[in-house]
Amino acid sequence: MLRAILFATVASFIFGSVAKAQEDGPSIIPERLQKIALTTPLADRLHVKWGAASPENIGQYMGLLAAVNQVAIVVALKNGRDTPSDEDYFAGLAAWCLFPNKPPIAEPYWPKAYGAFGNETVRSEIRAAVGPLVTQFPAFIAKGEAQQEIDTNWPKDSKMYFNDVLDLGSLSDVK
Repeated sequence: MLRAILFATVASFIFGSVAKAQEDGPSIIPERLQKIALTTPLADRLHVKWGAASPENIGQYMGLLAAVNQVAIVVALKNGRDTPSDEDYFAGLAAWCLFPNKPPIAEPYWPKAYGAFGNETVRSEIRAAVGPLVTQFPAFIAKGEAQQEIDTNWPKDSKMYFNDVLDLGSLSDVK
């Protein structure tokens, strides 16, 4: 019996350490999000030229995709879905000012998002920053009213944007 308890204790330490080690590390970017991103200005806005992309360019691109994915995950969950739909991914892109045509309020904060690809702290902060307008946005996308909703109801100033869309001011400079 003592051996079983000792084994269980050692195993829990080992598996606990493995689980902790896996919190930080590369985020899996869903293939569907990668395909959707190709239809957006993401690469152009990051000045990525795929034929000559530097490791830094690729890291920024993957980091921002990971940040978009974190927003999409929250949007899906708040709308009763276990996994993000296309509309959830587009809502994530909208939150980061990449869909549809909208003012680039989030763009100065993109460097804070790049770490989302490999850092759980960044991913967690992004998930906590998602506001109500983003979670409601998939319904407008599905009805073909995304641009109208952005133009009519999404804030144009950063303070209100942080309150209602994505609280970019809450993100730390974790790399």
